[in-house]
Amino acid sequence: MSMSTDTREASTQTGPRFAVLAAAAAVIGLLTAAVALVVAGGAYEPAVPGLPDPGPVVGWGLPALRVLTDLAGALTAGWLLAAAFLNPHGRDGVVSPSGRSDLIRAMATAAVWALLALAQMFFQLAEILGVPITRALSPDVAATYAWEIPNTRALAVMALIAAIISVGTLLTSSLAVSALWLVLAVGAMALPAFAGHGSGLGDHALAISSGIVHSIAATVWIGGLIALTYHGLRRDRGYDKPGDLATTARRFGVTALVAVILLAATGAANAYTRLDTVDQLFTSDYGLVTSAKIGVLITLVVLAAVVRRRLLPQLNSDPRRVTFLKVLAVEIILIAAAFGMGVALALSPYPRIESLLPTYGESLLGYPYPPPPEVGLVVGGFLLEPIFLVSCLAAAGLYIAGVITLRRRGDHWPWLRLVWWLAGLSVLIWTTNAGIALYAQVSVGLHMVQHMTMAMLAPMMLVLGAPFTLALRALRPSTTGRWGAREWIVWGLHSPVAKVITNPFFVFIVFSLSMFALYFTPLMAWLMGSHIGHLGMLVHFIASGYLFAWIVMGIDPVPKPLPYWAKFGLILLMVGVHAFFAVIIMMGNTPLAQEWYGVVRPDWVTDPLGDTKNGGQIAWGISEIPMLFMVLAVALEWSRSEDREARRRDRQADRDGDAELTAYNDYLERLDARAQRED
Repeated sequence: MSMSTDTREASTQTGPRFAVLAAAAAVIGLLTAAVALVVAGGAYEPAVPGLPDPGPVVGWGLPALRVLTDLAGALTAGWLLAAAFLNPHGRDGVVSPSGRSDLIRAMATAAVWALLALAQMFFQLAEILGVPITRALSPDVAATYAWEIPNTRALAVMALIAAIISVGTLLTSSLAVSALWLVLAVGAMALPAFAGHGSGLGDHALAISSGIVHSIAATVWIGGLIALTYHGLRRDRGYDKPGDLATTARRFGVTALVAVILLAATGAANAYTRLDTVDQLFTSDYGLVTSAKIGVLITLVVLAAVVRRRLLPQLNSDPRRVTFLKVLAVEIILIAAAFGMGVALALSPYPRIESLLPTYGESLLGYPYPPPPEVGLVVGGFLLEPIFLVSCLAAAGLYIAGVITLRRRGDHWPWLRLVWWLAGLSVLIWTTNAGIALYAQVSVGLHMVQHMTMAMLAPMMLVLGAPFTLALRALRPSTTGRWGAREWIVWGLHSPVAKVITNPFFVFIVFSLSMFALYFTPLMAWLMGSHIGHLGMLVHFIASGYLFAWIVMGIDPVPKPLPYWAKFGLILLMVGVHAFFAVIIMMGNTPLAQEWYGVVRPDWVTDPLGDTKNGGQIAWGISEIPMLFMVLAVALEWSRSEDREARRRDRQADRDGDAELTAYNDYLERLDARAQRED
């Protein structure tokens, strides 16, 4: 079917209008960054004669490149978000024609993003070394320093990921792969936060975590707004009917709401880690820029509220549609300005004075050594890990919302499953935010308490909560022509990835054999040396433990369920491997992971080898209890399945007069008759 004249005219006018909007956003972002740099004290100034000076080209070019790089990355993420989640979907998990067009746009913007990130890397290298850009571009300097400096290394990886996305989107046609590219794009945008100057603060964990989440939220928000505005202007296939834009806007509205909440929370956390007092928001140059950014965020929230309440219900009319698109354009301009202020804040000195810790080990930890361990300090205590804390609270809230939804429908959901789920999340919060998290970083023995609790006890409780089953029952199928949360969960449970990660051989490798690679190589010291590496290690503990508990005792569906005898065999194999691992530690003559624990060693750790042997005993002892529980749970379920099968056969016999037994007896009689004839 050909386009209508109005739709064709709208499509031909989209390019110039959207180009003007994109150019305006880039210019506003650059100008805002320049002004904010001057106000916050981060603008380029010639160095004192005799000191290294990269020059004005680097001094002003670096923030400009950073703004443009961020906008290009956000635009790439926006096209991928539209293709995978916002646009109408094709059949059998394939993107729609409009989604395919967005993937082509993502290919182009990702290529630009890769080039800008690469250019920013060289400018960043010149700024750090204090040399002109021509010197930083020389092969000897780049080859020597670019990969050794965290900031430039992050930009190099960002450029590589952007290039991979650019090539990958050209070959992509499925929703799942489009979603994968989106995850990679959003993750790449957060890479500079890993090496940001907040990592040197005393609250470095909060600074880094909030910086990462802030980057992700901002990227998704502005990227989604740009894609929504483009399709609203274009009215191409999937957006040519009056209600199509409203459907997409409502769908994105949920994402935008979450992004706003995260931006507000992480913005407050960033301000807390960089300011000493609240009044510095108004008395310091850095604080004034921060206050301006807060004002822009508040304005954006007000605009979003107006759109949601007044415009979305009436988007079927063209006047309302035009007004809606104008408001979106204003939001894009304001977010671009916020991007500029964010770049300025990242490149400007902050008022908070860093407190120097007395030892090198404490500076690595980011906090003073804890006192000698006591039960109250280990079980109680507090060490904020915001990502785990917020994620667990959100998981608890979503689960409770699902239970309430079922109850309101009159459906039954066992209360014990809710108890198991909340208990598992509570254990996770304890292992990551209580005193045990503090002591686990300086003591091998207490680290094993954290490790085994996260990998064995918490996953066992979580899988008994059956979260996927609850989600499939609580969520209704999507009726908008787009996959909803339920469709994504169904696809995930039947995807090739799910078949791989639930394969018992894969689970055995990641759950048991990975321990040997972690503790008996320098890998652990490398991971513990950074906050992100430490988080990744904790995620591995809970994820590997969850996979194991899921396939041996989980209630949720598994792509290929194991027979009960195989579950028993896998549990016994894991018990043996864990015991072997613990015995190796206990019988060793060398303290474990001394590349880390030998450096961050408090005075009360007087016997590192004894601490290591305690860790081996703990690893053996803690793992045995959950394993025993799993054996009992599997045995009970096996017994119940045999009882159910026996009752099923009895009911079948009552219905057909025991036809199965009669047929089997007839078969035996025929065999006997044949044997007699042969004799």
